[in-house]
Amino acid sequence: MTDPTSPIPGIRTGRQPVRGHDDPAGDLRVFAVQYRLDVAHADSYESYRSAMRELMDSLVVPHLVPGRPALVVFPEAVGLPTVAIGARGEAFRALPSAPAVEAPAALAAGMGMLAAAYERQLVGYIGLFGELDPRSALLLAATDTAARAFSQTFSDIARDYGVWVVAGNYQPPYRETRDPEEVALFGDPEVADGVAYVATTPHVTNATFLWSPDTVRADAPAGESNLVVRNEKIPLTDMELDFLGLAEGPAEGEDARRNAGWVDVAGFRVGFATSLPAFAYGYPFGQRPDGFDPFADLRESYAAAQDALDVDVMIQADANPGPWAFPVESGAWQPLEWMGSTWRAVADPTVRFRYNVTPMMTGNLVDLFFDGQSSITSRVASGDPARFVGNGESGTAEYDVYAGDKTEFLAISDWVVDDGPREELVQLTGALSPGSGHPLEGQQIETAIYADLVLPDGDGGARA
Repeated sequence: MTDPTSPIPGIRTGRQPVRGHDDPAGDLRVFAVQYRLDVAHADSYESYRSAMRELMDSLVVPHLVPGRPALVVFPEAVGLPTVAIGARGEAFRALPSAPAVEAPAALAAGMGMLAAAYERQLVGYIGLFGELDPRSALLLAATDTAARAFSQTFSDIARDYGVWVVAGNYQPPYRETRDPEEVALFGDPEVADGVAYVATTPHVTNATFLWSPDTVRADAPAGESNLVVRNEKIPLTDMELDFLGLAEGPAEGEDARRNAGWVDVAGFRVGFATSLPAFAYGYPFGQRPDGFDPFADLRESYAAAQDALDVDVMIQADANPGPWAFPVESGAWQPLEWMGSTWRAVADPTVRFRYNVTPMMTGNLVDLFFDGQSSITSRVASGDPARFVGNGESGTAEYDVYAGDKTEFLAISDWVVDDGPREELVQLTGALSPGSGHPLEGQQIETAIYADLVLPDGDGGARA
């Protein structure tokens, strides 16, 4: 299917129709929302809130099933634009796109501009916590903004639409205060409601959140009264560690088990593996060593630990900061390498996950490029044979198991073309990239996919 509105004939761009896997026996309908990042959504709190609710109204609501619970999964870092909300972010939002380089240098310069605009909050946090990590200080300073824009938006979506909601952002835990001195230091100077949301730790994590449609803690700060889970990503990518200075989640002990564990959503054991953790098994596909301990260090074996904790549904909210149809440093093809998470979870015989749900973020932010194909995979049901673009062949023996069409895909989003020779796909990736000047620049696909999940019924896949 091509897109008649595309600037290039035969190429899909922008918003695409929702597709999914319907099962009349389904117990939970899960949606993977593929959001295309747009910094203009951060003009104001209301514009960000409206953009997220428009995704619900257009991509989710028409496909809800009356009486069937729904879980709506937004991508990792979907709250990223909120740091640039309002007058403090006006200069950042005006930055032009720039060609990507080895490190996001233009983005770093823009974040420096934002940090200057958050000077009052930075001073407040230095007084509260002492010396700060300069790489994550901006995200710490923006805690009040994140609580208002990100947490309250998705908390309200869960409650107002009557669905479970997953979304992610770079932010610390926070408390609510009405102390005038704290409000003056930590609050948004454009908001005069006498309230501020203050970080309770200087450590900023890549956090994925789950909100319930119902209140679970009436005395919680705004945005958290229906919050069920805060999962902290581990392991982190080099960019998250070195560029953003984020703190990892716990690697061992009871805190690590709790972070990697599951929560009941409509009878399913749902766990969270935000991008890189979903790749972390600690051994190659199907080759689990005898005596392997998945809890020794979750930086190496997070996914295996989740399996040992009896997670049924792996939620892999994702924002891949790099090109999709492109070779990677390992020598592999990026979409083929991605099979080591989204597909491996439900195909590797050494684990027992029943489902994997992976929404991808797309779009360009200054010189940072996000792209990918969202997917929902299943061990216990078959879809039509499908594959990511360029995955018809592997090219290396290590990735042979991941190549070709797979029936484990219940739903998969389109890319800008169906498929083609890898060299042609790479050329299209270059056209989509920041600063390309091509009509396709920044025109990655936005859509949603869905699938009906079925509870175990003693068919051999059920957990004890």
